[in-house]
Amino acid sequence: MKSIFKPYFKLICLSCLLLLAGCDDKQAGDKAVQQQPAPVVPHQDRFGRYDSIGNLGGKPVSIPGGVVFTWVRYIGDPGDFDSSKQAQKYQRPPITYQLPIEGFDFQYRLTDGAVMSYREQTEEDYLRDNRTLIPEGKPFPWGYTIVYNIVDPHQPLNFNKALADELQATKKVWHFDYFEQPQKIYGLTYFKANNGIDPSTNQPWQDNIAGPDILMSKNAQGEIKTYIQCDFVGEVQQCKHRFYLDNLPLLIRITYNRQYLKLWQQTQKNIAGILDSWVVTDKGALIKKQAGKV
Repeated sequence: MKSIFKPYFKLICLSCLLLLAGCDDKQAGDKAVQQQPAPVVPHQDRFGRYDSIGNLGGKPVSIPGGVVFTWVRYIGDPGDFDSSKQAQKYQRPPITYQLPIEGFDFQYRLTDGAVMSYREQTEEDYLRDNRTLIPEGKPFPWGYTIVYNIVDPHQPLNFNKALADELQATKKVWHFDYFEQPQKIYGLTYFKANNGIDPSTNQPWQDNIAGPDILMSKNAQGEIKTYIQCDFVGEVQQCKHRFYLDNLPLLIRITYNRQYLKLWQQTQKNIAGILDSWVVTDKGALIKKQAGKV
């Protein structure tokens, strides 16, 4: 006759093993919780708005909340119109000073280098200029600015290829060439589409859709670091101004009225200073007074 104690003994041993396993899982879980870093608390402005933090050009930054015009996007974030299942399931990593920023935007005033900040005097200035200057066709002194973080180490930080591609495309698609002009404009090398003559009419261009003016500046190494395309006809002539910073892998794009083209060097210097004012220590301590924060 088999002993009834043997099955009971097996059950007791199994229960002990499960209990020990449960304890190990709990200890592992507690350890994991303890190892998780404390959430980063960003700086705030006088209205209680938190700064946008992250890593820009390899530097930790703290961007005042009131300065961001519409968005801050981080590397890996789905696009605004990405409705894929992968985008819906995406979970952004915890935001820290090491999380790479993809890009963000702000409004820059060309006349004095100010940054527009919501609920501050600069916002009132920006709205007033919208109401009064634009309807009258007067030059709007604000430039819409986008900052792009360059994280690909193989991406060239110049516009040499962009210029070559532009010249090749216009010749292939529109059947005309760009010609470098003998005189520079504000120190910028100046190219005009077909020397200012529309080849289809043999008359001066009536539009600049196919061939905007191209202006650029090279550094001592022959790299095109500033690349500007400007309208040359119409009541409101705009410039699309792109440049790379000298000390950080960042691409800046700013759009403004052509009347302010003469300020291109000061604009680049000022924007570089604005971005530098948002650089903080690795732990987030402020180094300088933040541009745009009162």
